[in-house]
Amino acid sequence: MADRAIAERILYRLVKRHIAGTTMRSAIEKAKEFNDKKLPVSIAFLSESARDSTKARYATTTYLELIRRIARLGLKASVQVPLDQIGFDISDDVAGKNVNEILNTAKNYGVFVWLEMKDHRYSLPNFLRDAKGVGYAVSADHADDYLQANRGHIRALKILCSEAHGDGKEMSRRVLGSVRAAAKMIRNVVVQSAPDRVVRELLNGSNVKKSVIFELQLGYSGKKLSKMVKRGARASIYVPFGKDWEHYAVSRTPERYARFLAAKILKEA
Repeated sequence: MADRAIAERILYRLVKRHIAGTTMRSAIEKAKEFNDKKLPVSIAFLSESARDSTKARYATTTYLELIRRIARLGLKASVQVPLDQIGFDISDDVAGKNVNEILNTAKNYGVFVWLEMKDHRYSLPNFLRDAKGVGYAVSADHADDYLQANRGHIRALKILCSEAHGDGKEMSRRVLGSVRAAAKMIRNVVVQSAPDRVVRELLNGSNVKKSVIFELQLGYSGKKLSKMVKRGARASIYVPFGKDWEHYAVSRTPERYARFLAAKILKEA
């Protein structure tokens, strides 16, 4: 246990520039910093999938408080909610009740919500078929599947490149195809953590860039961001926070060495 604690501290030092911190307050402070630079943010709570209704309720109340704080402070910020945190793996009844409360609260406070979907279930659950003021965040591997399965129901799509699989060139090709297909079908497309080659391709004389927002991970190069903006790119910043950051370190941080190290030292015996 002592060795594991040391390993976690080492890993945290590697990835901490990609997370705001462990508290909601730290995420709010980061959001203020980026808003002062005229950059909107998307805030996410890092928490494990809920295995019981108590855990799902805890995540739900966290998002409700986050929405209220964003509204009270007048932040230009959206909220990204993985459905498995609020009961999707428990039952549709649990997830539906929690997500409806989140969406109703967000509507009342004027905060936009992204629902992060599970890859194995492409059709929207019944409790989301008529949802308003919501976007869907899906991995680049399955963006096309979600669009085709839910024509008319998805009006805003966030493509998560960091969760795509395959080598660099193949992944970039699929991401480009998904972005272009989505831009033809819907008006609001966000590309989170797009590889540099994808960004360059979309900015090189492409009309697609007018309907795409590039969402960059916290810790992204300031120089690269400035160059993107000068070339006409619309950008936002992904700001995660929370104590359960290990999965994020393994699957979502951009450095391959960090993912490799995380997978090794956090693997359960």
